[in-house]
Amino acid sequence: MMTKDALQHIESSHKTGTEVAEGQALILGSEFKLADLEKYQGHRRRFRGQFETQGLEAFLAYVAARTTSSVPVFIDQDRMAADCYLDIGEIALAGHCDHRATLTLPKTPEFRAFHQANGRTYDQEGIVELLEDWGHLMEFANSEGEALDYRKVLHAFRKVSIDDLTSIDSEKQEHSSQVGVMNKVTVKNAERLPVVITWRFAPYDGLTERDFAMRVASLTKGGPSFRLRAVSLEAAEKEIAEEFAGKITETLADCECLLGQFTP
Repeated sequence: MMTKDALQHIESSHKTGTEVAEGQALILGSEFKLADLEKYQGHRRRFRGQFETQGLEAFLAYVAARTTSSVPVFIDQDRMAADCYLDIGEIALAGHCDHRATLTLPKTPEFRAFHQANGRTYDQEGIVELLEDWGHLMEFANSEGEALDYRKVLHAFRKVSIDDLTSIDSEKQEHSSQVGVMNKVTVKNAERLPVVITWRFAPYDGLTERDFAMRVASLTKGGPSFRLRAVSLEAAEKEIAEEFAGKITETLADCECLLGQFTP
């Protein structure tokens, strides 16, 4: 290892700097700063760059065109994301991991709308607006499992009302509730309202369309309102994540596809 005196002697005898790293850099000045000469060369020493995309097909095409056999692709099913360091090299000859392709798959607008509706309580105006915006994706069924027409369902939500009756009991039904002492409230014409709303859409671009069911519960306190709750959403999201991983694994069959994250 060179001492400071030795480096100063070298610097004084080489006013233009001292070449190091096989001529790839210079040691300059009394502070011995390192100057990289790569920008003065005709080409880079190696390819570097990061490709980021939200498109599954774009990620697959980029990696497939530039990868070599057994390059790992790291698939994060929880984040619906994937990473590939195309210059990762091998354990004995490790690369610099400067060339990276990253995929982060966003939810489709339809899937975001479904998540926003899940667990939410709508008043009459709100539920009508939801159906007007997304009704083209929906099918409706009553408590008997019978299909309901979209326009009739929309009309029923617009016209639903609460009748005050006298009672001393308390119970809950699909689209009615009885509360308190000497007070009963029930949703009128409940048979016209759906018990289940089924949405159909692709949750992420590049993945297949699927059905997502929601239960509809009526609330009568303070006026008619409706609470929506997704059915088996966690199970559906697990299937979606598996489909996502499967798409990458099938398309990049020559790569080593691994579930998880990697930090170089």
